[in-house]
Amino acid sequence: MGRRNVAGAKAARIDRETITPVVDIATMVLGFVLEVAMLAAFLYWGFQQAAPWDMVLGLGIPVAVVVLWGAFLAPRSARRLPDATVGGVSLALFLAAAAALAGAELAGLAIAMALLSLAHLAATRWVRGSSQN
Repeated sequence: MGRRNVAGAKAARIDRETITPVVDIATMVLGFVLEVAMLAAFLYWGFQQAAPWDMVLGLGIPVAVVVLWGAFLAPRSARRLPDATVGGVSLALFLAAAAALAGAELAGLAIAMALLSLAHLAATRWVRGSSQN
């Protein structure tokens, strides 16, 4: 009665090789959602500004982010930055979007954006560490 079911304990344990592909896919999906949310945050914040800056900031910042992201952060970019730098720059942009949401008085969304950004960075680093072993 006091013995533990060893076979059951092994079956319930998930090893790193099994979970890594799942976390990798979830991280990619979260990254895409954060990218879209970042652009939406910059759009929203920009259009909350006084005229004529609403058009300049509401369109200019998202366009600049898309161009820079495509040139230096996109996976297939010819000028892609090193992975460690990509993680830091993308985190900085996601947190800037969270600050934009806070500036637009959307504190709940700003907190969610910041927390999900940090979770994305942590998961990305964990998956990269798993693939190197």
